[in-house]
Amino acid sequence: MNNFVSGFIAIVGRPNAGKSTLLNSLIQQKISIVSPKPQTTRDAVLGIWTDESCQMVFVDTPGSIKPKNALGDYMAKTIERAVIDVDCILLVIDGHDGISYEEMELVKKYGTKNIPLVVAITKTDIAQPETLMPELSKLNEFDCIKEVYSISAKRNRNIDELKEGLKKYLKSSEMFFPEEDITDKSERYIVCELIREKILLCCDKEIPHGVGIVLNKMEYDENALIWDIDANIIVEKQSHKPIILGKQGKNIKEIGLRARQSIEKMLDARVYLALWVKVKEDWRDNPYMLNEIGYKDK
Repeated sequence: MNNFVSGFIAIVGRPNAGKSTLLNSLIQQKISIVSPKPQTTRDAVLGIWTDESCQMVFVDTPGSIKPKNALGDYMAKTIERAVIDVDCILLVIDGHDGISYEEMELVKKYGTKNIPLVVAITKTDIAQPETLMPELSKLNEFDCIKEVYSISAKRNRNIDELKEGLKKYLKSSEMFFPEEDITDKSERYIVCELIREKILLCCDKEIPHGVGIVLNKMEYDENALIWDIDANIIVEKQSHKPIILGKQGKNIKEIGLRARQSIEKMLDARVYLALWVKVKEDWRDNPYMLNEIGYKDK
């Protein structure tokens, strides 16, 4: 391919800045789960966009937080690993909430890594121009920022312009992944994440972030033409179990229904989904359970 370019772009930012929504919009596929709650993303997720001119490998990362347990430590390490040896760092800032001191500190942090730093201001479709413009002016003091894009991932506004702008920072000419790949994550991983997403959405603010998913079985029945999936929902305390289940099992049924619909869309096939709630006290500080759920140090 003539003038074909490729490379890796790390997507970083504070919790709930819109990183995962942006990733899904950039590659035009749902790879990262999305919820209004902080710490929805726990692992680095690759989203791969390939066309005739380039292959962009986007690395979605957890929101920057101060770790409070072993899972938090894992998430912090995930971010640090993601920004090593990339061609560009894309810092995502929530334009609706304004540019905070913490985000200014992230600009300083990533601006010193000798890697091109591009800023994407998200949620501009719901931000008032008269409040957004003074906030954007705060970024003028940073010479380390190469470019600033105002975007709306939900409305797909300026996404193509952002992708076109990022191309100039790609250094390689080789294709790192097969043309048809859209992520490095397995179907099993995405199934677990879709179940966790529905828990975050269905349980509103009641349920803490101490929820993990362990996949017991994922098999395709060739005769019945259906996926048979069995998974455990892991919670940290006995008091969390009835919150997941809901009155007379209403909540777990809703979680299962929504998860099954999303999994069927992803697999393009019928799905039988069985969910079980298991209590593992303080699993987020238990190395064995972190490993069991899939949060393994690379």
